[in-house]
Amino acid sequence: MAPGSIERRVVVSATVAMTVTVLGTGGLIFEAYRSGARSDGEQGLASTMAVGAERAVAEAVFASRSGDQSVSAERAGPLSQYAWICWRAGEAEELCRSTGFPAIKVPRVESREPGSAGVPTDLQFVETVGEDGLHYRIATASFVPRLRGLPSNRRGDGRGGRRERDRRVQRPSEPPFLPGDQFLLLTLAPMQEEVQRSAELARLMLLGGAGALLAAALLIRSSVRRGMAPLGALARTIEGLGEGNLDESVQLSGAPLELAPIVDALEQSRARLAESFAREQRFTDDVAHELRTPLAGLRAALEVALRRKRSPEELEEVLHNNLSAALDLQQIVDSLLLLRRSGSAKENAEAVDLRGEMERAFGEQEEALETRSLTVVFRTEGSGPHLGSGAPAVVRRITSNLARNAAGHADVGSTISVTTRSNPEFATLVVENPSKGISEEAAIRAFEPFWRADRARSAGDQHVGLGLAIVEGCVSALGGRAAVTTEDGLFRITIELPVG
Repeated sequence: MAPGSIERRVVVSATVAMTVTVLGTGGLIFEAYRSGARSDGEQGLASTMAVGAERAVAEAVFASRSGDQSVSAERAGPLSQYAWICWRAGEAEELCRSTGFPAIKVPRVESREPGSAGVPTDLQFVETVGEDGLHYRIATASFVPRLRGLPSNRRGDGRGGRRERDRRVQRPSEPPFLPGDQFLLLTLAPMQEEVQRSAELARLMLLGGAGALLAAALLIRSSVRRGMAPLGALARTIEGLGEGNLDESVQLSGAPLELAPIVDALEQSRARLAESFAREQRFTDDVAHELRTPLAGLRAALEVALRRKRSPEELEEVLHNNLSAALDLQQIVDSLLLLRRSGSAKENAEAVDLRGEMERAFGEQEEALETRSLTVVFRTEGSGPHLGSGAPAVVRRITSNLARNAAGHADVGSTISVTTRSNPEFATLVVENPSKGISEEAAIRAFEPFWRADRARSAGDQHVGLGLAIVEGCVSALGGRAAVTTEDGLFRITIELPVG
C-alpha cells in the first residue's frame, strides 16, 4: 500500500478504531470480573464475620485470661476458615490471633464508634501481599460482643477507668473486661486463586484481542481491496476512452452506491466529449467543403487564363474574379476566427444600447433593404434605453449578423420587426422577419456552423452559413442566451444579454 493511499488510510483508521474498541471493551469486562470477584470475596468475609465475630472475640477474651496470645482456628466457630486478630479498642492492643496467621504487614486498626451489641459495624477492606508473595484480603470491623459470664460490678467504663483497672492485680479467673467493652476484629482471607484467575483472564483477553485485531486488520484490508476494485476497473475504463471510441458508454457493473455519482458524471462528460468531437468533425468537414469552392474557382480561372495569351482586358477580368473569390475566402476565415475567438468577449465590457446598435446595423444594409423592398420597424417595450453588457466590438458583430441575416432571408416586400425590452437581469433583443416556407429544421439547426436552408444556398456566394453561429457564440461568450423559433411563417431570433 502506498503511504498516501486511500486503502492504507482506511485500513489504519479501521484498525485503530477496532483496537480502541477491543481494548476498551476488554478493560470493561476485566474490571467487571475483578469487581465481581472482589464483591463476592468481601460479601463472604462480611457474612462470615457477622455470624462468627462474637465467637472469635470470646475466644480471644478467654485466651487472654490465661495469657495465651494465640488460639486454634477451630475454636473460632464460623471464622475457623479464616485467620483473624482481635484488638482491644482504644489502645489497639492485640489480645489474640488465630494460629496460622500469615506473616504480613498488619494494617493499623483505629478505634471506631461502637455499634449495636453483637453486630460488627463499619467494615473496611484492604488488599495486601504477604512475605510469601501471596495475595490476601483483610476485613476490619468494630464490635461490641455480648459476652456471658463477665462480672457486671466492675467500674470504670471510661478509658481512664480501664487503664487503672488493668494496672490492678487481678485474679486469673477474673477477665479484665466489662460488658459493653469495644473490640476491633481483623479477618484475613487468601485471594491468590482470584488473582491467578484474573491474571489468566487478562492473558487470554490480550492474546485473544491481539489475534482478533490481526484477523480484523487482514479482513478489513481484504474488504477494502475488494471494495476499491471497482475504482481500478473505472480507471481502466477511463484510460480506454479516446477520440476513436467515445461512443462506448461508461458502465461499471457491480459498482457500489458511492461510485454511482462518479460513474454518472463520467458518462455525462463522455457524452459531452463525444458530441464535441462529432461537432468538431462536422465543423472540419464543413470548413473543407466551404473552402474547396472558392479555391477551385481560383484554380480554374488561373488555369483557363494560362492556356493561351490573353488581352489586358481579359486578364483584368480574371483578376477581378480572383479578387472576388479571395474576398470570399477572407470572409470565411474571418468568420471562423471570430467564431473561435470568444474567450475574451467579456473583457472591457460596457453598457451598449441594443436599439441603437440595431439601427446602425440596418443602416449598413440599406442597399439590400431597398433592393428587396424591405421595411424595418423598431419597437421598445418599457421606458429608457435597453442596455446590454459586453465588449462593443462583439455586440456590434452580433447586431451586424442579425441585420444581414434578416435582410437576406426576409420575404421580398415584407416588414422586419425589431423589439427591445429589459428586466433586472437581461436586456432582450427580438428580430422577426416573414419567411414563407420556413421549416422547423431551420429553428433546430440555425446555430450550426455552415448550415444553410436550401433557399439560402441558392442566394449567392455571400451566404457562408456562419452568421447565426457567430451570433450564438458571441452571445454565449457574453453570458447571454440565444434562441430561434419559427411560427406562422415568421423566423424569430431572441437574444438576451446581461444588463450593463
